[in-house]
Amino acid sequence: MGAGALPEVGELAGIAIGMTIVVNVFIAGPVSGASMNPARSIGPALIMQTYKGLWIYIVGPISGTIAGGFAYNLIRFTDKPLREITKSGSFLGSLSRTNNR
Repeated sequence: MGAGALPEVGELAGIAIGMTIVVNVFIAGPVSGASMNPARSIGPALIMQTYKGLWIYIVGPISGTIAGGFAYNLIRFTDKPLREITKSGSFLGSLSRTNNR
């Protein structure tokens, strides 16, 4: 891992990825067909000149980026450097130690 690179915290990665797919299928499916790759949906829509439901692939990534930034700031509630928080090797352990103070 290079200098400044974020350490990998994979304890909950599978659950996060799985839940993202579930939300995509159940919520985005009825709206847009639930394609998870905007380029894969925008490209053929432009070629075929079929724009129904295309708005979600333009608005979604932009609003998701903004919401992700706000969520990151809410989750990262401490001024400690990220290396200090994760040096124990367990993200969940560092949270419990921070909350027990």
